[in-house]
Amino acid sequence: MRTLKKIAVVAEDYALQTPAQQLVDRFLIGYPADGAFHRPKDCEITIYLRDSADNRELDQRSREFGLRRASDLAAALLDADGVMIFGKGAAINPDSALLRETIQRARPGSACFVYGALSSTLEAAKQLAGLAEKQRVPLMAGTSLPFTWRLPSGDLALGTRLKEALIVIQGLPLKAELDGLDGLLPLIARRRGGESGIRQLQSFKGSALWRAGDERVWSWKLLASALSRSNSPQGDPVKDGRTQDLAGLGLVPKLARDPRGWVLEHHDGLKSTILVLDGVVADYNFALEARDGTITSAQIYRPPAPAQHEFSQLAEGIEDFFRTAKTRWPTEASILTAGLLEVFGKTSPQEHEVAQTPELKIAFQTPR
Repeated sequence: MRTLKKIAVVAEDYALQTPAQQLVDRFLIGYPADGAFHRPKDCEITIYLRDSADNRELDQRSREFGLRRASDLAAALLDADGVMIFGKGAAINPDSALLRETIQRARPGSACFVYGALSSTLEAAKQLAGLAEKQRVPLMAGTSLPFTWRLPSGDLALGTRLKEALIVIQGLPLKAELDGLDGLLPLIARRRGGESGIRQLQSFKGSALWRAGDERVWSWKLLASALSRSNSPQGDPVKDGRTQDLAGLGLVPKLARDPRGWVLEHHDGLKSTILVLDGVVADYNFALEARDGTITSAQIYRPPAPAQHEFSQLAEGIEDFFRTAKTRWPTEASILTAGLLEVFGKTSPQEHEVAQTPELKIAFQTPR
């Protein structure tokens, strides 16, 4: 493992309850890991804030914890062993120009973690990945979801013959979809043969989404299994604490606000579904069906604010990446995510749309 002497943070802005704050604090102050409180020893943390020279939160961390401020990008990146890059506010990815300049200026061998998506377009993601390879900068993009706990704990066994997958999420367009992809793709990439790429996708909105379930375009059975893992069912359980079979009683369409869904058809025959169901539950849950009929389901646990301790899990994963220069998943996974986000963003507001995606035949294997 490499010695970690300096981490550079490149951020478009910095505020409380943002990923930048959550991760900077963990590397600066420490975080719980493996039953102890951990902080990288003798590691300097330097931040370059692009959009504001004055920031009270950063000033406090400089006084109390020794955070260093860099006046320009080059100074922040100088001799850095690892680099973290954050976009602005709720953006799903950092500014492409800033990310490109960061990769170009990073010293060869310094590992670079991009919070969120690598890009929101396929071509830009390919270019950034190619630049990182040329500069010999190991590159990984993602959120906390692949790293956080699952309830119950466990993972899909490597080499499972998988038939269908489904994840339930909530949120604004594209941000929710990124969460869905980050929650689901690392799971299903463990199936036999690995990821094969996306042949076609269908989008559904409103009542068309429920008709698609009735017509078996996606699986009500898997939705019921996923919802069974929720600890935040909405509706009557919120009023008086009762338990309630949301799927079995037909309550999902009544509770859902502006529902939308995406059904991805993979080249190897797998079907995976992302359902954005605000108002049904307030947590993320998935279900997987193997070809032998076995169903595996779990909640992707996101601890509550303000601590949001899934970022501790992410910090541990990033630190391991910085020390080993080994990514948790291939860069092709981030390229596929960017390509899917581009297709999601281009779909029309119609109830149902089908998109052929020959450009997304992007295959990769999960590292063993």
